[in-house]
Amino acid sequence: MGFIENMTDGGFAHERRVDHAYDLSFDLRGAIAPFLEVTLANGEGLICDRSCVLQHDFGLTIKRWPGLGGSRWLVVNSGDEEEASVMLTAAEPGVIGSFELSDYGGRLICLADSLMANGPGGKASYYARFEEMGLALVMLEGNGWAFLRSRGDVFEYRMAPGEKICMRARNVAAMTATVNFEPVAGICQTPVGQGEPEFVSLTGPGTIWMQSISQPSESKLPRRREPGHSDALEMRTGGLAFLNGTSA
Repeated sequence: MGFIENMTDGGFAHERRVDHAYDLSFDLRGAIAPFLEVTLANGEGLICDRSCVLQHDFGLTIKRWPGLGGSRWLVVNSGDEEEASVMLTAAEPGVIGSFELSDYGGRLICLADSLMANGPGGKASYYARFEEMGLALVMLEGNGWAFLRSRGDVFEYRMAPGEKICMRARNVAAMTATVNFEPVAGICQTPVGQGEPEFVSLTGPGTIWMQSISQPSESKLPRRREPGHSDALEMRTGGLAFLNGTSA
């Protein structure tokens, strides 16, 4: 489904499909700084960025989650509640996108700050880091739902095979895993003395989602992985596997 730009007509609601193992019910609302409400059945959970959590039902169990930076992530588990909901907000002018990973070949890449939450059937782990640019990319894999946020307006652009463009790195909200992403040195670079290039080259085929307002530089980037270090951590609740990347 991707990013929903026009939120003025009452928003967008998705109902759980009984024949989809990792499906969720959720509701997207709001036109300026939108919010997302996810309904969790008994035993289900959601991995969220705690800075996005606006409200949750009293009976939910909240735990710290060690993946993707540790304490800035929470696990929201419905526990013994028959049905419970959690509400997330973009917290700034922008757009919230709902992505069913199976629609994108089971793999999607986004900026670390763009990832709001992901549910059952999905794995999120650090994919690449560019310390000189203050940038971290996350790989989302699986068949479940992932919820992303963009800053400002968002534009979807489909790239043909071999097509190449140069754009500001922190304006890339998300892209399909088929797109090649690499910093550009010596072509689109910042003035001397002001750091390394902040532009990247993107090569198709694939789809990219551009945001009109840049994400701020990552204040904390993952440390380099040691050989043999696992890139995924599994948590099981109510028989459903939740896969999220461990802190690097």
